[in-house]
Amino acid sequence: MKKIASIVLLLAVFIGILSFFIVPSQGGLISSTEQSADALNQTDPQFDETVPIQTTGMGKSGRSIIIALVMLSHVLYANLHLGGSWVAAITESSHLKTGNEDTKRLARSITLFNVMLFSAGATFAVAGVLFFIALYPEFAKNLFHIYWWPLLAEAIAFALEIFFLYTYWFTWDKVSKTWHQILGYGYAISVFLQTLLINMVAGGMLTPGDSIEWGEAGLMPMAMELAKTWWFNGTVFRLQFHRLFAAISYFGFLIALLAMLHYMDRKGDEDRKYWDWVGSYGMGWGLFGLVFQPILGMVYMLAIKDKTPDAFEMIMHGSRAWEMLLMVSVLSGLFLAVITYFIERREKILTELENKNLHKMFKVFLIVAAVCAIVLVQPAWLGASNIADAGAWQNPLGSMDYKYVALFTLVLIGAVTLMVDGIILGDRREAEWGKLSRPSRIAAGMAGVFGMWLVIVMGYVRESARSPWVIYKMMPVPGGQSYPTPVPISRIFIVWGIITVATLAVFWFTSKVTAHHPEKAEEV
Repeated sequence: MKKIASIVLLLAVFIGILSFFIVPSQGGLISSTEQSADALNQTDPQFDETVPIQTTGMGKSGRSIIIALVMLSHVLYANLHLGGSWVAAITESSHLKTGNEDTKRLARSITLFNVMLFSAGATFAVAGVLFFIALYPEFAKNLFHIYWWPLLAEAIAFALEIFFLYTYWFTWDKVSKTWHQILGYGYAISVFLQTLLINMVAGGMLTPGDSIEWGEAGLMPMAMELAKTWWFNGTVFRLQFHRLFAAISYFGFLIALLAMLHYMDRKGDEDRKYWDWVGSYGMGWGLFGLVFQPILGMVYMLAIKDKTPDAFEMIMHGSRAWEMLLMVSVLSGLFLAVITYFIERREKILTELENKNLHKMFKVFLIVAAVCAIVLVQPAWLGASNIADAGAWQNPLGSMDYKYVALFTLVLIGAVTLMVDGIILGDRREAEWGKLSRPSRIAAGMAGVFGMWLVIVMGYVRESARSPWVIYKMMPVPGGQSYPTPVPISRIFIVWGIITVATLAVFWFTSKVTAHHPEKAEEV
């Protein structure tokens, strides 16, 4: 419990230091709208909003808060399918290969969980589009013209996703194994394609095409070569694969969190053994995605640097850099929680005489990961809104060279941990199922919450990178100084708290309905 308490305390202390010291010291309280006032005055007037701006009754950031509430919630639901579809299909494949009933039971639970929550994610998506139309009509009009064909293809992919998901579920044990696997992987592929088409829009907002030039009216009002620079913009594929592995990681850790809640909720021995195994299985998937996620994230950031260097400078070396510090603090907390889980969960095995060196190795990993976390959360400078300002104090410990080393060290630790647990200790697990310690349960639960926060923070960072434009350097957020962007730290934490609590409540109650337990006494 000391390890758990230390992780929570250190993260809380850092967030306090970040909020009350680092943010104001780096100009984080100054809106991007104010900082980019000169650039905003030079934008093409044809993209100025002509429809009266809708008010929300929620202050200057009201419109942004509404979009954040709806779209960040949507991302949490959408990632259930992007990550969960692959986990479900591969888990069923494992059952077909090994005959293990636990993997079949879990694959069914995951699929039904996604079936039950599919409409919720779609509702948030439609609500987000309606809010964009109502609150940013000029932006919505141009976006639908530019992306008409990708959005049409996305609608077709969405229909295919519905077909494959529901058919996959309702044909369980009713069609051949081969056809059922085709349906499962068809579901996963259709979600992947649908996400790619949506990422064309999301990527184009931050790294847009060459220009907005309309030709003649019709189904293709923009020249094809110009349209391709928007559809296949410089970051779309990097964003796609980063989101894929982030979704797999998020879904794995969510499985672990829900498994821990079921473990405490169910009292039967068979149920506890099963949910202990599910928690370990989910942590494995979460760690698998987490190992790739930071590397793909850096590749994505380099693409942003190449395409829109000013946006890169703002989020790395400008007044929005505190958001990156927050993101790596959550990432570090996630790695620490995962390593703590593996130490506590496998302690009885690891402390056996022949495995004591492994036990020592995991303890060293925890110490090294803590040092890496300290390096990652170091601000590169203080006392100015940009690292290049003459008055900025340069923090030698905040050098990106050190942070790259720290990040790759965490990735290496994660990879070795996953390999050791999956291969070397794999044949020693069976006797230990159902004997979870309290620290291991809490560590798995923390990993689930941190995994959610990481997805939320990443979305906010991408949003902030293009502020105060809805399409970077082309179309400004309407209203100017009257509606500053992004949502300030004093309010965004409240938004994130509401999203986390509400989403977790929905996930837990849905999981209670969709979970297939080994003990069937309560089934009707």
